[in-house]
Amino acid sequence: MKNNKIWVKKLIIFTVGMLTMAFGIALSIRAGLGVAPGGTISYAMFNLTPLSVGHSVAIFHIFCVLIQLALTRKMTVKLALQIPFAYVFGAILDLFYSLMIFSLPNFVVQMLLLIVGLLIFSFGIRAIVGSNILLMPPDGLAIAIGKMFNWTVGKAKLIFDIVVTVVTMLLTFFIAENAFLVVGVGTVICAIGTGPAIGFYVKMFPALDVDKVSKK
Repeated sequence: MKNNKIWVKKLIIFTVGMLTMAFGIALSIRAGLGVAPGGTISYAMFNLTPLSVGHSVAIFHIFCVLIQLALTRKMTVKLALQIPFAYVFGAILDLFYSLMIFSLPNFVVQMLLLIVGLLIFSFGIRAIVGSNILLMPPDGLAIAIGKMFNWTVGKAKLIFDIVVTVVTMLLTFFIAENAFLVVGVGTVICAIGTGPAIGFYVKMFPALDVDKVSKK
């Protein structure tokens, strides 16, 4: 009975995290100042192809899952769950993005929207991690690469984000002749601000770490 209650709580926290993360990402995209480093490839696909933003994210996430599988050569439950999650998350992101139709009169409003989006999707990341059900596919890939080189999680994520951003800039330069098509001031702000925001939520909401709380 206790285990059932724990899993219900984990699923609720995970669902809240998925919804808030999708909502926050949609807001940050609508700000139009550039997206978080890990999302630059997806956003480039969205800008350069007929794909929706959600489909672009889902395809990139599936790619990350396949690379993880190639690196680890082991299909685990958590890795397998990343596949349906990619499609569900993409569909939710499309829904929120389609509902956000508004004008942004100036840079200040864009910046405020970006920061609000950052704070919201950072909480979503915090909740998803706390639920300990599965990792976001890009994060899972970053960690898998980090294990190969014996890097810390933080170092692996930093290097992964830098590589993804550079690759995106090169691709958009050669395809659209614009290396800054999806990379902008918002990308820098998200790179700098997401970690501290998540750290703040870790301190403010320790109860989101369901497994740790249940062991007390």
